[in-house]
Amino acid sequence: MRPLPPTLREKKRYILIKITGCIPEQKDIYRSVSESVTSLFGDAGAAKMHPAVVWSEKDYAVVRCTRGFEKSVAAAVSCITKCGGVPVNFRTINTSGTIRGVKTKIGNPELTGKKVDNLSNEKGHRYLTSDDIL
Repeated sequence: MRPLPPTLREKKRYILIKITGCIPEQKDIYRSVSESVTSLFGDAGAAKMHPAVVWSEKDYAVVRCTRGFEKSVAAAVSCITKCGGVPVNFRTINTSGTIRGVKTKIGNPELTGKKVDNLSNEKGHRYLTSDDIL
């Protein structure tokens, strides 16, 4: 059988996760992610999302999922409180279409403290109003 061309393949997204607390092994991270997704969305939801831990090193891990389910997988990952019997905290850092894209965000100081609602480089905050939209 010939492999599917890229246009017919299922699109994947990769989520970079920072692990705080005791750093578990990759197998424990995989089990925790799959249990969390299954407990929140059931077996049918987990089958649609295809969550898998594809890379982990030190206090970072990359979780792969089907495109369109990134927010659901990120919500399930943030619900994890124990991994391998040890208390941990998982925090979503970045989402990208490639593993290289999420790995570029490791150690980047621009990840924290950036405001979404700040539209200019001014010191104060500026929020969208109905006048800005029209």
